[in-house]
Amino acid sequence: MGILPHYKLYQDNDPKHNAHICRLCPLYHCLQVIRTPAQSPDLIENIWNNLNNRIRQFKISSKNELREKLMSEWDKIEGNVCVNLMKSIPKRLNEVIKCKAGPTHY
Repeated sequence: MGILPHYKLYQDNDPKHNAHICRLCPLYHCLQVIRTPAQSPDLIENIWNNLNNRIRQFKISSKNELREKLMSEWDKIEGNVCVNLMKSIPKRLNEVIKCKAGPTHY
């Protein structure tokens, strides 16, 4: 799969992540899996949207090309994007409390 040893897989407990193959794959390809509750207001969705927008500019025709572009574009994500997401954590946590751990608008 080409996942580097220091990478961590961040995965909420959404039912689609609990499929048999989704549970087996990280065992073989990822040293650390971070699980959170389903519907948690996670920061990773914002990063994935950013990454998705970046790779849509390419005409990708194979899994290897997709992997290469994902890793290349991941490395290009600006630090300020992550800083802004980190700064939003208190607001997100307050929203979780307000929604009694249910879905939030994040």
